[in-house]
Amino acid sequence: MPDFSSAIQEYVRVVSSDAVTYPTGGSWLSALCIHNGVTQPTGGSWLIAWCNYLGITEPLDGAWVIALANYYSITTPVGGTWWMALALGATPGPGPGVPFIWGQDTNTYSGETRIWSFAGPTPTPTPTPTPTPAPSNENWEVVTNNWEVEPDNWEAI
Repeated sequence: MPDFSSAIQEYVRVVSSDAVTYPTGGSWLSALCIHNGVTQPTGGSWLIAWCNYLGITEPLDGAWVIALANYYSITTPVGGTWWMALALGATPGPGPGVPFIWGQDTNTYSGETRIWSFAGPTPTPTPTPTPTPAPSNENWEVVTNNWEVEPDNWEAI
């Protein structure tokens, strides 16, 4: 079994795809929440806030950490702890939940996995004007403009 100094830290590293590297806000769970746009604990708990972010709305068997493990289909603790099971069994989740709008995306370079695209409503296409065709009676070989004698210094024009 890997020797993790902190199973919670390892869990956060895995689910953030290595984007969270410092316990911002005082803990690794607060850092994960903040990274994903969750700025306040729920009921005084960053674990509950993170579970709510994932769509987990109630504890399982009286414990939020078991509900979190269940979210990843983890059914038994590892080494006597659910956090170690999460550290070893969790998989990276969907992209961070911060806005994916140019200039507003606050994810770090390594934490962003989504592809940039237009974030607003689909614009109504503007009809492309039909180009005016070149006159059909023009013989381009006898045009009077001789482009070869134009000045080489375009700034002089």
